[in-house]
Amino acid sequence: MICGTYYFTEFFKIPYSWENMPRWQMIAMQCLGCAVVEDTWHYFLHRLLHHKRIYKYIHKVHHEFTAPFGMQAEYAHPAETVILGMGFFIGIMIFCNHVILLWAWVTFRLLETIDVHSGYDVPWNPLHLIPFYGGSRFHDFHHMNFIGNYSSTFTWWDKLFGTDLQFHVFNDKVKNENKVIKKD
Repeated sequence: MICGTYYFTEFFKIPYSWENMPRWQMIAMQCLGCAVVEDTWHYFLHRLLHHKRIYKYIHKVHHEFTAPFGMQAEYAHPAETVILGMGFFIGIMIFCNHVILLWAWVTFRLLETIDVHSGYDVPWNPLHLIPFYGGSRFHDFHHMNFIGNYSSTFTWWDKLFGTDLQFHVFNDKVKNENKVIKKD
């Protein structure tokens, strides 16, 4: 889908010129807008892909790996790539006023996707500065449990609909076990 971005920019007449390029603050705000739109799309469609009647036909391919790693982020059924990938382009259609936003958004989205599938929760990761960012620990639980934590970037939809409850119970249990081990 990324290879088709040239045709996408031509179809929607997205400018390339240096003179039309927005300031970096505007690009950052537009990327945030794209992230909110994509995350909303992803939450609801990802949750639908986990429905018992369709899971085994499409999304099960992505869940072949219960311990995610970076390259596995893009391992999915072609239908899933199109379904969830459309959320990426909706934000661009709403906010894009220059090709630089498209490339900034592509870069951010790929880095975020690889991060949450990396299997590592690096404490100094700059993505953790983003409020409500889920990160790898949040998404690793989704791959381990298959239920809940459906969001791609932020945690608010899962919190709002209670689909992160098992994650919090699990984290509390792990924290309590670690306290017991430290006391001994």
